[in-house]
Amino acid sequence: MIESLNPQQKQAVLHGEGPMIVVAGAGSGKTRVITSRIVHLVEERQVSPERILAITFTNKAAGEMVERVRRMLGHSGAAPWISTFHSFCLRLLRRHIGELGFPADFVIYDAQDQLALLKKCMKTAKINAEAFAPKTLLNHISGFKNDFLLPEQVDPDQFAYGNQMKAAQVYPVYQEELKNNRALDFDDLLLWTVRLFKESGPVLAHYSDRFQYILVDEFQDTNETQYHLVRQLSGTHRNVCAVGDDDQSIYRWRGANLENILHFERDFPGATLIKLEENYRSTKNILTAAGRVVAENQNRNPKTLWTKNEEGDPVVYLRAEDETDEAETVADRIQKLNLEESISFSDMAVLYRTNAQSRILEEALRKRSIPHQVFGGQKFYARKEVKDVLSYLRVILNPEDSVSLKRIINVPSRGIGKTSLDKIEAHAAAENLSLIEALRQARGIVSTAPAGKIAVFVALIDELGEACQGTPEPEFLRGVLERTGYGAMLEKDDTKEGRARMENLRELFSAVELFMEREGGSLQEFLDSTALVADVDQLDDKRGVLPIMTLHTCKGLEFQVVFIIGMEDGLLPHSSSMSDNAEYEEERRLCYVGFTRARKKLFLSNARRRRIYGSTFNYPPSSFLLAIPEDTLVRENSGQMSRASAWSAAPARTLDASRYASSSPGFASAPPAGGSASAERGEYPVGTKVLHPKFGAGVVINREGKDQAMKVEVFFKQPHGKKKLAVHLAKLIPL
Repeated sequence: MIESLNPQQKQAVLHGEGPMIVVAGAGSGKTRVITSRIVHLVEERQVSPERILAITFTNKAAGEMVERVRRMLGHSGAAPWISTFHSFCLRLLRRHIGELGFPADFVIYDAQDQLALLKKCMKTAKINAEAFAPKTLLNHISGFKNDFLLPEQVDPDQFAYGNQMKAAQVYPVYQEELKNNRALDFDDLLLWTVRLFKESGPVLAHYSDRFQYILVDEFQDTNETQYHLVRQLSGTHRNVCAVGDDDQSIYRWRGANLENILHFERDFPGATLIKLEENYRSTKNILTAAGRVVAENQNRNPKTLWTKNEEGDPVVYLRAEDETDEAETVADRIQKLNLEESISFSDMAVLYRTNAQSRILEEALRKRSIPHQVFGGQKFYARKEVKDVLSYLRVILNPEDSVSLKRIINVPSRGIGKTSLDKIEAHAAAENLSLIEALRQARGIVSTAPAGKIAVFVALIDELGEACQGTPEPEFLRGVLERTGYGAMLEKDDTKEGRARMENLRELFSAVELFMEREGGSLQEFLDSTALVADVDQLDDKRGVLPIMTLHTCKGLEFQVVFIIGMEDGLLPHSSSMSDNAEYEEERRLCYVGFTRARKKLFLSNARRRRIYGSTFNYPPSSFLLAIPEDTLVRENSGQMSRASAWSAAPARTLDASRYASSSPGFASAPPAGGSASAERGEYPVGTKVLHPKFGAGVVINREGKDQAMKVEVFFKQPHGKKKLAVHLAKLIPL
């Protein structure tokens, strides 16, 4: 095993005691290093597997790591604890949350449940949901938790009037309602575990003593709360191995803190730094293109990826007429690669920056009968009929769960109207009762008819709660569908949609049976697993289906062929990043992640004009394209060409400014010398490249006014960023 590793991998595997940071470039074999180190600790260092903890970010990655370690160890004895952060925290909290005065049979609220609860809390806090979007406030609350800020530590007065201030106001109300429902949200799993370790010395001592060696994968994606957790667990022995790549940090928007990996050596004095720079995945051309793009970032740990792989095909860049032309050309090329080169659809992928870009692509794929699956859409467990049945199960196990209770109290219809439910909710709030307790008192709150219907419903939940004990889970699930009338309701709906819903419930049965066969767990553990599933975990590489997904979703995957569409300033980099250096650098890292998913072939495309979000835009080609060396890229136009030849290799491989130019209105046309004609006339259309005497080179991203009143917004290279300039004063020189 050790003999097959390169020198840097071997150094990481054989490292002794103390902290270690392994900066692992894309495709450099980091999973192999982690699994090999685990096996080395067990077989050579005689460390008990139970004293090793390995943490990663997705169930898919954790499952693959478990399988590798099992194969390498070759025995069925005790195994290391390998899981995601959230799964690890969930297991701990199920055992020890009582130390914080919270019941162990809590439920986990998913995004839909959280939103429903927050809307209720906003009413309580008298916050207008039309003026302040609940989803936005929920994102800010998630941000507080990711930064390990409890409600009492967030002062609304520290924020300017707006969403963040309102989120700070509703945060304590939201947390109190979660507690009343005996529920935790996804972020609470981390937050409460760190609280548990802070407030219970014996529990922390037990786990920090148990886990003598801690390995954390994808360390660049950790947030402040996860970082606290790692430092708590490794506080005594300091045997923490952090593996990650700052160039692949792309989750800042959900709390990931790039500084965690960049400052590891500062926070863990004496840490050993090892760089894995040999790439085993991609061709030289792909790697060179990716490396040059990300090298322009300032806030990074310098590294240079290299490979012994072949030079490979050049990266191909297509300039399409519009988004339809782009989608049709991409679909044609995918079909051609499948038919002529026998590349499976599942070994190709189409990546894009925003979900809105998938629609036109899906139409082109359907037209050619190319089997495909969109990742990042609605998850299986979030579909209405599946969510309804899971809500029944959650209420049966935890009747205090008011969010799930409200969801299913009148599904199927039982004649329990909104007016009656509002009265009962008001009574519950006034008397400080849970919703289920208030429902039990319905006869004194609402009139006789609805009170009788509510009593029947409450009796049904009580009966199912008793039936749950000792009944095999699949059989119990069938009983729930029958007793509640939910199954009969769907069977009456003999439409295509109704039949699809029944098929989804049959799939739910299969999921329960499979979970029980594999895990042998309880119904509660099955519900836990559904709350922790990620969309990418459902990717099946063997089905021959083309995956299409956002660049954020593709992290950790690899394909023989990758298409990245919509490489335009405004999409990639996204327009929201143009005025913030940290966000702009993350967009560059996102581009790098997309490039390095490709093993053999990489295709990049954009459009001269694009209809998206209901409007037509003339975005300039992505500025990231300018970093790609001329000897690694060929340029294609689909304008007057037939699509069959649009991706064929062009004889010329020049990379001067004109290779990104467009003759479409709204673009700088990059004439041989001087500037575009429109810019020379003082019009400065969006996309014009200009030179400023102080800020240097930049691109016009917006303009307003005319003649002497004209102002333009120009995005300059860092550190200047976005500037708004009066044209008649700015002395701009068109490039």
